[in-house]
Amino acid sequence: MKKPVAAAVVHLDGKILITRRAPGEKLAGMWEFPGGKLEHEETPQDCITRELREELGVESVAGEILTSTTYTYPGGTIELIAIMVKLQSTQFTLQVHDLFEWVQPQELLQYGLAPADIPIAEEIIRKYG
Repeated sequence: MKKPVAAAVVHLDGKILITRRAPGEKLAGMWEFPGGKLEHEETPQDCITRELREELGVESVAGEILTSTTYTYPGGTIELIAIMVKLQSTQFTLQVHDLFEWVQPQELLQYGLAPADIPIAEEIIRKYG
């Protein structure tokens, strides 16, 4: 069974937000679009708003779904749902990440992205690149 996971695609001033998983976290050292697992009866938009509050300490407005992808990690299969998001602030308080970067869309694949995030990066490049 696929676990639904929401990922934030934040496009601001021509750049895309990515975050790096901190040491000790799952996928430590890998870059990703911030987000997390949907809780019971939560929509992807509700999930991403909650996750950005928890992980980055910012309020946000979730918009349309950009794309979704399925990936199987050793611990199970996820459906990663990429959601366009507008942030209320860019003053982050990192919880499960140790770095964040604003990158040009065409530079996304130069970072060590988590495998499930790569198809989303490719879609971002097609849309904004």
